[in-house]
Amino acid sequence: MVQRELARRTKGKNRHSGVHLLSGRIKCGDCGGWYGSKVWHSPEKCKRTVWQCNQKYKNEVRCTTPYLDEASVKERFTVAVNQLLAGRDAAIAAYEQGMVLTLDTTELETQQQELLSEMEILNGMIQQMIRQNAMVAQDQNEYNQRFDALSQKFKEAEAKKDAVAQQISDIRDRRGTMEDFL
Repeated sequence: MVQRELARRTKGKNRHSGVHLLSGRIKCGDCGGWYGSKVWHSPEKCKRTVWQCNQKYKNEVRCTTPYLDEASVKERFTVAVNQLLAGRDAAIAAYEQGMVLTLDTTELETQQQELLSEMEILNGMIQQMIRQNAMVAQDQNEYNQRFDALSQKFKEAEAKKDAVAQQISDIRDRRGTMEDFL
């Protein structure tokens, strides 16, 4: 769970801030930036905390979304959490049903095993070729061409296996995130 959270925090240009409970939770619908809390008129009596897009004044083209009052943000989050909790049983049932269909890795794991088997066969063929070349005099140009072709096939299979392993890892991360949420 900790590794998943660290991986989530390092993806993209997003940073984690523990300053406020809602930091990194409100995303701007205009520019895609994150909302952050800002204190207006801090030394004065009419001090107030608002939430606004962190990208509002950073670019030449300014973000046009309005600020949000902290009380309304808290109220909306409370309503959203209560809605989630009210439909929790239905959400869990839907999740379990959907997980079987969308987060199943058995097909990818089978594909990964097939690629590993292919890599073992190719590695055996390469080793056999090397032994044969050491024992029997051969045309080295022809040997190098066959060796390069087998090496290329091995590298392609390895790249495919790595891509499948990354897909499996991503699906497992998504499944873990969903399980943590529920």
